[in-house]
Amino acid sequence: MFIGIDDTDSERGLCTTYLAAVLMEKLQPLGELVGRPKLIRLNPCARYKTRGNAALAFQLESDRPEEVMDLALKTVLELSDFSGVNTNPGLVIAEEVTEKMTAFYRRAVTEILEIKEAKKLLDEEGIWYRGFKKGRGLIGALAAIGADLSDYTYELVAYRERSRWGTPRSIDERSVWRGDALTYPRTWDTVDHHNNRVVFAPHSGDPVLFGIRGSDEKAILEAFQTIKSEPVERSVLYQTNQGTDAHILAGEISDVLDSQSYRLHGFVAEPAQAIAGGHLFITLQKGAGRINCAAFEPTKNFRAVVKQLALGDELEVYGSVREGTLNLEKINIIHLAERAEMVVPLCPRCQRSMESAGKGQGYRCRRCKTHAEGRERQLLARDLETGYFEVPPCARRHLSRPLVRMNGEKVHPAR
Repeated sequence: MFIGIDDTDSERGLCTTYLAAVLMEKLQPLGELVGRPKLIRLNPCARYKTRGNAALAFQLESDRPEEVMDLALKTVLELSDFSGVNTNPGLVIAEEVTEKMTAFYRRAVTEILEIKEAKKLLDEEGIWYRGFKKGRGLIGALAAIGADLSDYTYELVAYRERSRWGTPRSIDERSVWRGDALTYPRTWDTVDHHNNRVVFAPHSGDPVLFGIRGSDEKAILEAFQTIKSEPVERSVLYQTNQGTDAHILAGEISDVLDSQSYRLHGFVAEPAQAIAGGHLFITLQKGAGRINCAAFEPTKNFRAVVKQLALGDELEVYGSVREGTLNLEKINIIHLAERAEMVVPLCPRCQRSMESAGKGQGYRCRRCKTHAEGRERQLLARDLETGYFEVPPCARRHLSRPLVRMNGEKVHPAR
């Protein structure tokens, strides 16, 4: 049995990952869990989404399917925040994962889907499901079951004791920095060195205490054992599509669509322009296609790289398109254009600047009697390297692939 759940939390509290964690524990007397549960992030451009836009799925072997369905339904009813305006839970239980379900997942992480599409596929495949209120969670629940994780990472999520929900989290920050030092780059986005921030713990009133992301299960557990905090009620290690760029589509500037995420190639047509609030915009062009690319204020030190881009620089940009603007997640500087200025020539003998010999008469060195026809073109040094640059951990999207995972490339990871 493949069980998928989505859209059970609200802006005020609760959490779909917590519901899944509790349900997996409750189901143990009824069967055996198979493999790691999956934490699946969907299209980050979705207008209606839970806080992290995550759906959950896990596999259970059981010869008591009716009891499993009944218990799963009761748990969703118990641990969903139905008072949330945009909370529309969905529960899906399938006997197998079909090619159509996998295709649905791939669309759910890159496109905007409608509830009727999920229901249509569920009915066609004869899959048991329950949707509540508008039933929007059926999209994520079905997608999570169908998720094909050819590339994946892990996240260990630690949960708070219920009596502490809604109160400030108690975490020893020094131990967090120590855990990062011991395990980076096998774990990442626990802290943000440049901005001196711990970034692995939420600030909302939900049950999550913190989450440790990484590519190595042992390193994640080592970091978890290093971190000192308030008591942990339970913890779960999820397999996830986080940090994989699963949402990124290869595309051309002239063909981009709103609410989708792309990797685009082009040349800087207009260098960085700043607007109020510290936001930066550059224009990228390729052929007849042009698109504005934004580095918003929350991307912090990443903006310093964007600010140095010049006319003609060749780039690949990664990010999501909203209202015709691509929100930058990372860039690959392929080639830096030459920048030059016209300067007064130097005397080839004494290396001093020449003086004007008069209007239209060029330049001369009074000491050496040498002459030059006019100003000379001098290349300007570029305090910028080629390669990949990314937003800092404090601004990273769940799905965005961190540069520490890009082997064999020239990368400048943000720490």
